[in-house]
Amino acid sequence: MKKGIHKLTAKIDNLERVRKLYIFLLIFSIVFLLAIINYFYISTFKDVKILYAQYIKERIINIKKDFLKDSVNNMINNIEQTQAEIIETNKKRVDRATKVISEYHQLKQGDFLKKTIDYFEIGTTKESFSILILNRDLDEVLYQNNIDHRIDIGGIHSYIENLKKDFIAYNEDNYGGYYILYGVTKDYIKDATTESIKKRIHKDSFENDAYIWINEVINYDGGDNYAIRRIHPNLKDTEGIYLSTKMQDINGNHPYLTELNGIKENGEVYFTYFFKKKTCDEVAEKLTYAKLYKDYNWIIAMGIYFDDIQPYIDEISKDGDKAISKITTLIIILSLVLIFIGILIVLILEHWYYKNSNKELREELNIDELTKAFNRRAATKKLEEIFYLFRRYNYVYTIIFFDIDDFKQINDNYGHDVGDIVLTNIVEIINKSTRRTDFLYRWGGEEFLLICEGLKEEHLESFTDKILKDIESFEYESEGKKYHVTISIGASYFTEDDENFLSAIKRADMALYKSKKSGKNRATLDI
Repeated sequence: MKKGIHKLTAKIDNLERVRKLYIFLLIFSIVFLLAIINYFYISTFKDVKILYAQYIKERIINIKKDFLKDSVNNMINNIEQTQAEIIETNKKRVDRATKVISEYHQLKQGDFLKKTIDYFEIGTTKESFSILILNRDLDEVLYQNNIDHRIDIGGIHSYIENLKKDFIAYNEDNYGGYYILYGVTKDYIKDATTESIKKRIHKDSFENDAYIWINEVINYDGGDNYAIRRIHPNLKDTEGIYLSTKMQDINGNHPYLTELNGIKENGEVYFTYFFKKKTCDEVAEKLTYAKLYKDYNWIIAMGIYFDDIQPYIDEISKDGDKAISKITTLIIILSLVLIFIGILIVLILEHWYYKNSNKELREELNIDELTKAFNRRAATKKLEEIFYLFRRYNYVYTIIFFDIDDFKQINDNYGHDVGDIVLTNIVEIINKSTRRTDFLYRWGGEEFLLICEGLKEEHLESFTDKILKDIESFEYESEGKKYHVTISIGASYFTEDDENFLSAIKRADMALYKSKKSGKNRATLDI
């Protein structure tokens, strides 16, 4: 019995020793592992910090590159749109001139000539039209305007045919003893486009001394006078001067040569050089993106200074240092299981830091640049959200479309600068006329979407009437004269039969169409 008890006691003692040894080895292993991790952390922390900072720098620079490229491409789209609108406007002017001159056919020859010349002597008409009036035999010039070529009477037929090739739109007329050729040249269209774009670029404002500029290439072989500085908001006094690829910055770089070579090879180029800042005389290194607009031989470029990027890098790197320190502390203190949790925390924190560092850019993607209203991308997200709330909780939402009446005439008659003023002021008026729970979106062009929560059908008419009156009381000014503007409204609600928000959108759009057809400056509900 005692012998059996002693064996049992010895076995228990042996198991206890094994248990204590196991616990000791486990604790020792954990401590040893943590010590090794700590050692490697201390020895590699500096390298990790440098690599992380470099990663953040490259990431931010790539984001900025995308911003520069998108801004330049948006400007090219704006140039093409502006050019198309100017061409369309001047084609209509040629048509109007043709109609007027055809009416002069009822006059005597002498009166016809005088009235025709008087018509083309009117301010903007004289400025934009190129006119040539000859006698019937085509051997005497009776009147000319904006004809840059030397007139060769001896080869007049060939001269006239070559002249027609310079026109973007033209007409010719024979009456009695006269031959008349008139139209708008490609050079005038380019000059008018240039002037419009210059005003826009001079007015545009970007953060951190960023801006867009345009140089026109004359000689793709480079050298002195290879290009003209067409538009430069940082150096307005130098617009029109000739440029040289031999020019160097303070660091010995040849930015114009680098730009020209990149343009010739790929049509676009990223490059760096040193240049004066816009708001001060400091010279700093900048990252630039340039792209060729072949139609006008324009190099359109935009740049951002590296010292404006550095604060973003420093701030994110500082947050990264804190995160690494926190993670390391957790690794040293916790068990192997918590080490894996720590790695998960690293991933969560990294995602959190990335999300917060890109928060401002995401917000810019959801805001219309001109009017500061939300854009269509934001509207789509909001519509999906409220349609879900409607289906789930039966919340009431009013979908309101409104469109500025005769907005194209405003742009055509008074210019896009006036049109932009009308758009921005209408957004301000709508925001003042609505509640904090209402959301305004620019759907496209002059069309806007207003989403109102909790606005019941019986209150809709008074709500829209107030908006119509507020808009109608607004005045905009052009050439010293004041004008009024109106909008047409179409409204709808979600219904139980709707499969998605598009059904309500279509009904609101149809209601807007009915308002337009019914005389404009009114609201229509379609449910």
